[in-house]
Amino acid sequence: MNILHIGKFYPPYYGGMENYLCDLAEAQAVQGHRVVVWVHNHEWRGLTSYTNVSRVRRVKLIRQKSLKPLFFTPIMLGFKRQMKRIIAEEKPDLIHLHWPNPSLFKLLLNRPARQIPWVISWHSDMVTSYSSYVLKLVYLLIKPFESMLVKHGRSLLVSTQAYADYSKQLRQHTEKTHVIPLGISTQHIDELKTNPESKNYFRATEHWQVNQFKLFHLGRLTFYKNQKFLINAMRNLPKAQLLIAGKGQLQDQLNKQIIELDLSSQVKLLGGVDIEQAHALFDSCDIFCMASHDRAESFGVVLLEAMYHNKVILVPDTAGSGMSWLADNYPKGFVYKNKDCDDFVAKVEFIRQNFNEIMSEPSEFGFQMKHIVESVGQHYQTVLSGEKQ
Repeated sequence: MNILHIGKFYPPYYGGMENYLCDLAEAQAVQGHRVVVWVHNHEWRGLTSYTNVSRVRRVKLIRQKSLKPLFFTPIMLGFKRQMKRIIAEEKPDLIHLHWPNPSLFKLLLNRPARQIPWVISWHSDMVTSYSSYVLKLVYLLIKPFESMLVKHGRSLLVSTQAYADYSKQLRQHTEKTHVIPLGISTQHIDELKTNPESKNYFRATEHWQVNQFKLFHLGRLTFYKNQKFLINAMRNLPKAQLLIAGKGQLQDQLNKQIIELDLSSQVKLLGGVDIEQAHALFDSCDIFCMASHDRAESFGVVLLEAMYHNKVILVPDTAGSGMSWLADNYPKGFVYKNKDCDDFVAKVEFIRQNFNEIMSEPSEFGFQMKHIVESVGQHYQTVLSGEKQ
């Protein structure tokens, strides 16, 4: 099968949506499919980037010249010409769209692309209750185009039923909505586990203090990830240490918070880390914790990485997010009340005091990409055959 994925970004740009797209595309290529991934080039030169075409582990990767993000999203330049070239050269049987990504609206005006079946992975809604007023206003203008995109798509893939049930947009298209959980490729994690003696591994783990319960968080420093909550909670966890990895616009604000609360000995912002360092921190922590208070955190791919490392995960019961569904279906998963600091602290203390017993619980990892790609492939075949789903 010839498959064209159109996404937002692609690694080394770090994000759950990007990592999933990469792992899925590579797994499909290994199966023998001809796979093309078309994304925005995130390496900006002033207001725009440039177009770059390469082949990465059997996947043809097109990083398209794009306009620098406006309202959190970039816009592809030269879309029509590139689409014409891709269809002529690659002859895709199916186009897999990864939403949200307003560049996809250009497909609505492209007749050749409209003649090819579309599958849409709905990674998250464009706006949620915590989105800014400006973004909500912009969305009012965008929503009609989003509706047309969904109407033309053959199916909508969502990672959990909880997200589908809570999304106003998806509730209008229940007949098209199908649940296939996200997954990860674990080869690079296995390689780390067999070789934990690299300089990057020690550079990452040397941040831990001796005899402190180790809490780890990885994510962009942005409002809905709510790292501020985790830092506040550390005031009541004197026997614990928190390392936060990730970059974002809130870094200065969070650093100021750490200093004002006199938590510099307990909490540290590590900034951006590479993949090897990230997995070294997963491997060496006691709990991986999240605090996302908004449905913009639709699933939490990082939770899968922590689970594959056999770590305890601690997440909020954020309405409409898949985080608590993952924790509820994992023997070492714990859920606390969203934005409730006392409950978070109580759960951490319970885990700390019962850690050996919790870790003795056997668990199997059911989110290997090699299994997820089979489900996606079967879905493709159903779409292409025109069968009712």
